[in-house]
This record gives sequence, structure tokens and C-alpha cells, in this order.
Amino acid sequence: MQIDILALISRVLHILAAITAVGGAVFMRFAWLPSSSALGEGERKELQDQLRPRWSLLLQAAILFLILSGTYNFVAILMAARTPGWESWRANIGGLYHGLFGVKLLLAIAIFALASILAGRSAGTEKFRANAKFWLNVNLALALAVVIVSAVMRQTHMGPTLPAATAAPTAGGDGK
Repeated sequence: MQIDILALISRVLHILAAITAVGGAVFMRFAWLPSSSALGEGERKELQDQLRPRWSLLLQAAILFLILSGTYNFVAILMAARTPGWESWRANIGGLYHGLFGVKLLLAIAIFALASILAGRSAGTEKFRANAKFWLNVNLALALAVVIVSAVMRQTHMGPTLPAATAAPTAGGDGK
């Protein structure tokens, strides 16, 4: 078995970036919001003003890594699908994979936008931050949908439907 180091690095960065982004949303929804309600308005605002730039920087880095590694992983799958042994995949599953990728991409764009709005400071998006609990719930539901779609995508090229010879492609993962 040969390990593709670039694909491995891309996959690890992708997963770590997703953990950072989703973990941050989980923290904000289930730890920060309930705990900060015990603070006075001035204290809460001061702490938010201290947290926001740090979280925003981490979030922007996570989004950048997700876009770069996701693009690499998707292109790697497209290239692998052109190699001998993937004919059955292309004929029977390729369309499903591409459709799921499109759904995942649209969900990811919504997640990135909503997370950026919630981490931002623009006066125009204050109404979202004023109802942060609701929008964090929405973002977490979207993230769960991405995880489910990703799991199905992974099964399309690593699951039992492929012959053993093609069950472990050298491509960079599931297009995540």
C-alpha cells in the first residue's frame, strides 16, 4: 500500500478545520451563551469584544483550509475516477457523488456565511447576533447535514459496492 502524503495532509487539515469550525459553534451554543447570560450586559459585551477577534481569526483560517483542502480532495477524486478500475463507479455512482458534492458545497457556503455573520461585528448583521441561539442551532443542523452527506459520499467510493481492487483509491478522500 502506498500512502499519498499530500492527500493525507489535505484530509487531516480538512478534518481539523471542520472540527475547529463546528466545535466553535458547539462551544458558543452550549457553553458560551448559557454562561454569559449570568454576566451583566456591560461585562458580557466586554468579554464578547475580547473573544470575537480571536474566534473570527480561527474561523477564517478554518474556512480557508476547508475550501483549499476540499477543492484538492474533490479534484483528487475526479482524477482517480479517470483511472482504470473506476469504470463501474463512473457508470453507477459518479452522478450520485457529484450531486451530493453539490449539496454539500451549498450547505458549506451557508455554514460559512452564517458562522461569519455570527463572528462578525457589522451593524448590519446585528439582528442575527441578537438571536444567536436560533442561528447557532441552524448552523449546527446544517453542519450535521454536511457530516451525513460526507459519510454517504465516502461510502460511494470506499464502500462495499466497489470491487476490492478499487476499494482503496489513492485519491485524497471523500471530496470534503
